[in-house]
Amino acid sequence: MATKKTSAPTVDDSDVLSVRQFVKIINATLEEKFYDGVWVEGEIEKINNWNGHLFVEIIDGEKSDRVKLDCTLWQTHAVRIKRKLDLHGIELKTGMRIRFFGQPTLKKNSSLSLVVEDVDAQFAVGDIAKKREELIKRLIDSGMADRNKRCEVPLVPLRLGVVSSAGAAGWADAQKHLVESGFGFTVLFANVTVQGVTAPPQIAAAITALGKRSDVDVILVMRGGGSKSDLAAFDEEKVAMAIVKCPIPIFVGVGHEIDTSVADIVAHTSCKTPTACADEVIDYVAEFVDSVDSLARLVRSHTQTALEGARKVISLSTERVKTRSQAVLIAQRNRMELIETKVKLLDPVMTMARGWSITRDAQGNVVRSISDVAVGDVIITSLADGSVTSTTTKAQS
Repeated sequence: MATKKTSAPTVDDSDVLSVRQFVKIINATLEEKFYDGVWVEGEIEKINNWNGHLFVEIIDGEKSDRVKLDCTLWQTHAVRIKRKLDLHGIELKTGMRIRFFGQPTLKKNSSLSLVVEDVDAQFAVGDIAKKREELIKRLIDSGMADRNKRCEVPLVPLRLGVVSSAGAAGWADAQKHLVESGFGFTVLFANVTVQGVTAPPQIAAAITALGKRSDVDVILVMRGGGSKSDLAAFDEEKVAMAIVKCPIPIFVGVGHEIDTSVADIVAHTSCKTPTACADEVIDYVAEFVDSVDSLARLVRSHTQTALEGARKVISLSTERVKTRSQAVLIAQRNRMELIETKVKLLDPVMTMARGWSITRDAQGNVVRSISDVAVGDVIITSLADGSVTSTTTKAQS
């Protein structure tokens, strides 16, 4: 190893390089060193698109050891690389680790850049899959994956919040099912981008906003089918966390039947398609309506049974009243006749008609004994057909 000089050599004009010359030598050295190109790995920090050309910043290291490299993807290479990644269902996005192949060069602005010609798609697939699995594990281990599942679906969820693209065919099909159900759904629609780099923050913001409302029963997050890269937004952590933190149950219907996103895993209910998502909430309302109809039929049946029983009781009671009243009247008539006979037998007039009489003194007191009168007293004897006044001459026992 050569020993570094501690002081600069004497200046010789012939040894001084202009910036242009210096950069040219550096680039020549780089070209010689990396004549066949070089693979560079790092994490994407920023992506800019200018007229089809992509300018990507990748970083590596932590804190003070952190370094950054500018990567340039001219339009031709950018298109080819995008197609290559599309075949694996992925797209370039911030936060992912990537391996670019290209030629290093020192640009005129003195910044080192990698002119990218190719990408290691398999590495990108592995990195995305790894981060996805790490996210899923973290959500499950922390219990957050079940948090929205514990939200209770209202008995009749008719007020729907919908997060989707207004022009998406999936939403159109779902909307048709909601209308044809005949139930009175009301929809608060949040129109968002459902793919690309702007999709995750838009979807997350829409879920958060709807989750704060008091006039929403259930939130439906929907997106029709597409490639894996088209559906990548629903694997993003910010979307998953928006669902986890939402206090309203969320139904997710994304992609086709074979697709399962992180959003599906953390949602209250995972549906295979947007239409299935609509059908799920329709089933909740239909179940309530059926239960009400069943109760109504049960009440009607019990009421009819009770009325029929009441009618029988009333009819029987009516017959009993009719029969009983006649019997009571006859019994009372007989009783009255008996009483009448007894009264007649006790009537003094009737007694006197049989030869009995009643004698009273002049004061009207009934004479019951010879001791009640004296000789010379006036007495009055009542007979059946009149009275006789007499004067006592003697009393004899």
